[in-house]
Amino acid sequence: MRRTTLATTGAALALTLGGCSSIAGVQDAPTEDTSGASISQAAGSVVTERVIGEAAAASQATGKDADKRRQQVLGGPALKVSSARASVKQSDDKGTALETPAETTVLAVSKGTGWPRSILATSRVDEVQQLHVLVADGPKEAYHLFATVPMASGASIPAFADPAEGVAVTPPEGIGEDDLGAARDWAKAVAYPAPKKAPESVATDDTFSTALQTNAAKQAKELDELAKYTVEHSVGMGGSKDDPADAIRFELADGGHLTIAALTRTDKVTATDKAKELTLPGPLAELADDETITEDITVKHLEVVALVEPKDGKASVVGALEQLSDVSSS
Repeated sequence: MRRTTLATTGAALALTLGGCSSIAGVQDAPTEDTSGASISQAAGSVVTERVIGEAAAASQATGKDADKRRQQVLGGPALKVSSARASVKQSDDKGTALETPAETTVLAVSKGTGWPRSILATSRVDEVQQLHVLVADGPKEAYHLFATVPMASGASIPAFADPAEGVAVTPPEGIGEDDLGAARDWAKAVAYPAPKKAPESVATDDTFSTALQTNAAKQAKELDELAKYTVEHSVGMGGSKDDPADAIRFELADGGHLTIAALTRTDKVTATDKAKELTLPGPLAELADDETITEDITVKHLEVVALVEPKDGKASVVGALEQLSDVSSS
């Protein structure tokens, strides 16, 4: 663990005695080392476990103070996912429920003494490996949980620099258009109907992308000619069009990046003129709380994906979370 020496803040007095301009043993105070990790690996683990515990309790809270409790310990995608989970009905939401891990391992922390500061940690709950991102916005702000993403079975992340040294991090407010290129390309690649020319910068053979594509094709087949079925993914959690996204990037040891990005998935079923009334397949009927529609149904999910972007090669999804956020029908 690297420790920095606190410099004395009082003004130094110049001493002159008998023509001497200095005194043995008196010298300039050492400058603060700003190149190391923003927090030690051990301290980062303690902070992570505390924050996740508080976030898990807040996400389960009910009553008039529930929103306030979530806002105190959650931020970014984690807050939006937790708020959506509290406001909609879903028969199985275990995938987005926060649980307190027995222990955590810090993978990377932001480099330097500036703000904001970030921690990337991992834990295992019920045989599922989780990635956790914590962010502290300023010296007077506590760390909050920015995102938690379950990793796909068998997925791995390339090495980071030594946690004692810290890594370069692009914080949410510093994310630019180029930083989200892989997320946008992935969104195009997993759309339904599939694009005529899939983006070549991303792979879609991971379990999450494959499941999305398989389920979309199955849904379209069940609806047949009675309805048109589309799936779109947009960067950000603001709706059907791309908007400023909640995202963060950690630099990998090889010069690539791990990007945690928020997206919105929009499924739309539109009845054709061959169907005066459309009976929805079981899952859609459950979400819409209605077995039939006469025009259309739109289902929105919030998504958080972890993308590994190697310095050379295709980006790929190593973890993802999906939470129902809105259902509308007519």
